[in-house]
Amino acid sequence: MADVLVEVEQGKLQGTTGHDYYGGKFFKFLGVPYAKAPIGDLRFKAPQPPEPWTGVKNATKEGAECPSADMFFSFYVGQEDNCLNLNVYTKELPKEDKPVKKAVMVWIHGGAFTCGSNRSFMYGPEYLMTQDIVLVAINYRLGILGFASFKDPSLGIPGNAGLKDMREALRWVQKNVGKFGGDPDNVTIFGESAGGASVHYLTLAPSTQGLFHKAIVQSGSALNNWSWGKNNAPEIAKCLGYKETEENKIVEKLRKESAKAIVQSQRKLKEVFASGKIRPWGPVVEPESPDAILTEHPSKIMQSQGGHKIPLIIGYNSGEGIFFELVRRTVPGVGIPKHLEHEIPYELGLVKGSERSKQMAERLKKAYFGDKECHEDIDQMYKLKGDTCFIHPIQRTLKLQAKHSHQPVYAYRMSLVSSLNYFHTFAMTKHFKTTMFCSLLSMASVKFLPSAKESVLNMLNKVPKREMNGVVHADDLLYLFPTFFTPPIQRGSTEDRYIQRFVKMWTNFAIHGEPTPHHDEALDHVKWKPVSHENVEFLDIGHKLNMIENVDGDRMDIWDDIYKNHLTV
Repeated sequence: MADVLVEVEQGKLQGTTGHDYYGGKFFKFLGVPYAKAPIGDLRFKAPQPPEPWTGVKNATKEGAECPSADMFFSFYVGQEDNCLNLNVYTKELPKEDKPVKKAVMVWIHGGAFTCGSNRSFMYGPEYLMTQDIVLVAINYRLGILGFASFKDPSLGIPGNAGLKDMREALRWVQKNVGKFGGDPDNVTIFGESAGGASVHYLTLAPSTQGLFHKAIVQSGSALNNWSWGKNNAPEIAKCLGYKETEENKIVEKLRKESAKAIVQSQRKLKEVFASGKIRPWGPVVEPESPDAILTEHPSKIMQSQGGHKIPLIIGYNSGEGIFFELVRRTVPGVGIPKHLEHEIPYELGLVKGSERSKQMAERLKKAYFGDKECHEDIDQMYKLKGDTCFIHPIQRTLKLQAKHSHQPVYAYRMSLVSSLNYFHTFAMTKHFKTTMFCSLLSMASVKFLPSAKESVLNMLNKVPKREMNGVVHADDLLYLFPTFFTPPIQRGSTEDRYIQRFVKMWTNFAIHGEPTPHHDEALDHVKWKPVSHENVEFLDIGHKLNMIENVDGDRMDIWDDIYKNHLTV
């Protein structure tokens, strides 16, 4: 153990060892602070570089999560005073006589900007560490603590603290990743859902130039309506029961609240997964300042110039909208919409109840449901939800980036369904409470009784579920990271082959700048071609890999026409 020692800018770190998916050894340094604790006067503010320490810091155990409600079971997790930490995983540490420079991949977790963490029970490194990379997984502030946004400039809380945490983590990586065998000149950021949107936001920020060199955007984009927040003083006051309306008084009271009280108060605002409503917690356009990260609306940036001119992978899952079923099952009062005005993206500026809004809702009803009522075809409702909340904004993003950038843009759609697709089970189960209970047991078994995990998962697999085509939001994660609900994988199995495929394409991209640099039997000898402004081809990631054109084209044509005639940037 004594030889697992690294000295970073702030001091010495004692790490430990782990084993990858195939039994290979790697080193891990856990809970490493990349910024000062965001407490006291730093609460809600831009992060500050970490303090140095004396002696050797123990980096053998994972650090605290940022305060939030658990992503699956909603109980409070985390602590505020040391949550801005990251985990570093590497196969080889450099020596004086043997310098090492490996491609670096920095993971940004999802969770609607309100939950999630870098914890290995959800994002285990064991698959990715089979490849020749350095992996970094970061935390960032969430919900009110990460995305409080006040108009009063004297308060110094314009918003985007969570995004600024990500930027600070990337600055730490630039200064220190070389000590772990990483190449600071070859850094790829990647993330899914809100993490994917965050990756895209980071590519739009002038202040992040040079902090990374490639990006992978999974099931998210800065053009997704759900990824935009707002000045949220009224919502914060409502959540916490404040009668005050002046921002300075709200902040004064808010600073005295415990992190737990703040997190628990957020649950009073229910999320309804409708693109016609703006969410309270998320990135905002802020005034120019030395710490600012987003000073123009992402739509305007993408229309005028696109993001950083770097290689990009971007895509989505074929059944993103099935996520709505999870919302229906977990948020009281959310049902199938009786009319579709709230499914019209609010960025189009159509006033609810106006004649134009009603006409648009009727157009959508005919396009998706024909002569049926909305509640009569739930599969089409999933498609509508998926198109408005995920698929069309992501397709707009990749087309605009390809238009403005000379660097390759690789597009994909995941259609692969296997026993690894946990979120599909979660959404389609016929006995939701039983499935939740089995999932909770699986999570507990990882920590307290690992030998029981397989039995719990077998029990989960026996719960009846409805069959439904399409890959649910977040099911791609199971092919990149082992989780607390990942079943045992036999080497040489089809699941093993699917995992290898995903991992190889993602790490190829990080190492070489293209996901299929060679003809590879493991990748079905496919050459993943970048899109062009004239010809948009996707890699369909199914049981086989195939290049296809006009993906979801009929539905995208409808939305392209709507945006052409109604969007004002």
